[in-house]
Amino acid sequence: MVLARSRMPALAATIGPAALALPLSLAVPAQAAAAGNVGARGPARVRASAPSVIPSPAFAGYVASVATGSATSAAAQFKVPRLPCTTTYWAIAPGVAINNFTSSSAALVFAACYHGRAVYVPVLDINNNAVYYNTTRVRAGDVIKVSAKVTTRGTTVQVTDVTRRVTKRRTGPGANSSTAAVGDNGWTADGRTPLGVPGFGTLTFTSCLVDGRALARSHPARYQRVTSRGILQIATGALSPGGTAFPTHYKHF
Repeated sequence: MVLARSRMPALAATIGPAALALPLSLAVPAQAAAAGNVGARGPARVRASAPSVIPSPAFAGYVASVATGSATSAAAQFKVPRLPCTTTYWAIAPGVAINNFTSSSAALVFAACYHGRAVYVPVLDINNNAVYYNTTRVRAGDVIKVSAKVTTRGTTVQVTDVTRRVTKRRTGPGANSSTAAVGDNGWTADGRTPLGVPGFGTLTFTSCLVDGRALARSHPARYQRVTSRGILQIATGALSPGGTAFPTHYKHF
C-alpha cells in the first residue's frame, strides 16, 4: 500500500519532495516495484500461512485485512518521540492508515531529523492527497491521538494533540477499504528509497482499534522494518494481553 508522492507545502523549500511508504512485502510482485510511494498500491490479503513476523523495507507495526469495500476505521494513541538528531536527514511517520489497491488515507505525525534539528508535523491524507500542517506546533512528549475512517461514501482523518488541545481534521471522498495499519511508516525523499530511521528509542502505540474493537480481534499481521541487507531497523513488539497496545523499538538507522 502506498501514499502517492506529494510535496510538503512550506517545508518543500527546505525538506523537498516527500512520500510515505507502508508495507511493501505484502504487495503483489507487480506492485512491489512501486516501492517508495505510500498509497498508490495496496497489499494483497494476508494469508494464514504468513510468518509471525514479516520483514518490510519501510514499515513496522500491524496490518489487518478487512472485508473489501467495508466501512473501516482505525485509531491509536502514542507519545511523540524525542529525536537525538545529527546533520543526517532521517524520518519516520507514526500513525494509522486505511488502504486499498489504488489509494491510502492516513493520519500521521511526520517526525524527522533535518539539519540537526527535530521536526514534527501532523499529516492528514485522503486518497493520496496529503495535507501537511507545518504551522501546527507539535513537540516531543506530546500525546497524540490519530484516527481514520473510510466508507464508500466518505473519508474522515484526524490528528489530535491531546497535550496542546489542538485537533486537525479532514473529510473527503470515500473508497473501498482492504486493510488497516497501525505503526511506524517510512518516509522517502526521492520516491524510491526510504530515509534512514532516527533514534527514537521506544515508541508505544496504545488504544489501538480497528472498527471499534481491539486491534488483536482483527488478527493482524506483524511487521518489522528490515533493510535489503537484512539489517533490523525497527523491531515490533507483541500485542498487549488486551490486544490494544504494542511497542516499536529503534534498532539501527
